[in-house]
Amino acid sequence: MKQGRFYLNSNGRCIWRDVKVMEYFPQRLVGMLYLRVASPQRAFWFPRCSSIHTWGMRFAIDVIGLDKQLKIVTVIRNVQPAKVIRLTGVDSIIECEAGCPLPLEAWQGKSLQFSAREPVYD
Repeated sequence: MKQGRFYLNSNGRCIWRDVKVMEYFPQRLVGMLYLRVASPQRAFWFPRCSSIHTWGMRFAIDVIGLDKQLKIVTVIRNVQPAKVIRLTGVDSIIECEAGCPLPLEAWQGKSLQFSAREPVYD
């Protein structure tokens, strides 16, 4: 599974240190379902995606929609389990813990940068 970090382009601040890239159908279908709790440093990125579901999830999430240039287009906070969210004008979606303390709404229109890293195998 591809992994990496997201940085805010304007100042280079690392936003999420542990980003899982969900590129393939099985990964996308499962997403965050196997997690019992969310982590503030973990996020899941769904490239080429404009809708998500939270069926079977145990906790709420925040959803961030990005355009093709990885600019933040929209932020939806506190999406509860058993919901379907469709976003317009987005090319990819980031899911993270609900109540994420980052000022995501204030960063709308700002671009992110993804830095890939090799997965670590135990």
